[in-house]
Order: sequence, then structure tokens, then C-alpha cells
Amino acid sequence: PAVDFHIGAVAPEKIAESKKTGTPLPSLHSPKFAPVPEPTIRIGVIGVTSAVLDLMKK
Repeated sequence: PAVDFHIGAVAPEKIAESKKTGTPLPSLHSPKFAPVPEPTIRIGVIGVTSAVLDLMKK
């Protein structure tokens, strides 16, 4: 089994620019994919940790 978490990783300015210009954001496996490190890692760790702790209760 596998689990895939989707979290926001792109700076709001880049999202706004993409919407304005119509240029798509780079995909996850693109060499141009550049997530904002601190909030992305923090939220990812919180999300995965919460899920594991919840599953361990069952």
C-alpha cells in the first residue's frame, strides 16, 4: 500500500503569475519544480505525523 499527500508547495506569487500569464506551474517531477522549503516541509511533516498517529490508535 502507498499513500500520497498533496500539499501546497508553491509561493503564492508564482501561482498568481501563472494565472495571469497562463503559463502552467512546473509539475512535481520537473527539474523546474521549486517548492518553498520551510512551510512545505513543516506542513508535510505535520500532516504525515498526524496521519500515522491517528492510524496507530486503531
